[in-house]
Amino acid sequence: MDMKETRISGELIYDGIIVHLYKDKVSLPNGNEAVREVIRHQGAVCVVAVDDDKNIYLVRQFRYPFNDVITEIPAGKLDAGETPIEGAARELREETGIIAKNYKYLGELYTSCAFLDEVIHMYLATDLSFTEQNPDEDEFVEVDKVNLKEFVSEIMEGKVPDSKTQTAVLKAYIELGNLC
Repeated sequence: MDMKETRISGELIYDGIIVHLYKDKVSLPNGNEAVREVIRHQGAVCVVAVDDDKNIYLVRQFRYPFNDVITEIPAGKLDAGETPIEGAARELREETGIIAKNYKYLGELYTSCAFLDEVIHMYLATDLSFTEQNPDEDEFVEVDKVNLKEFVSEIMEGKVPDSKTQTAVLKAYIELGNLC
């Protein structure tokens, strides 16, 4: 069955710093037309940094949409012209002060595929060394070190609401062979 929708026309509704909202008219597989509102995003990265003792490094920061401090793995949007691996190394260094010698790609995460085209590239970082944090001017983060296996338990108990953190940490845990 052909399920492809084809864009007929569209207009930019909002052109923001991070997101760009479009209202598109599409042709449906049955020939009818529909409207799709889509937020376009430049892409992002996230990193599960694991040390030799199977601890991971998390950041705690205030997330305005939820009016709460959220615990998550280091992450951020890609800069123009930056590859995902470059962005991952930059975000890890800026937010935590960690430099990793090894990165393993864990795949892509579509955060909300019904209306947002954001793709988060997930990485596992190992062989860590430590230096100073260098967060963005508008970024206020605290770094926490937590045992990976204990954090996986917190995820499974529903204590970690962030989707990228859940997905990347569980993938890293499996990648490391549940040896934690």
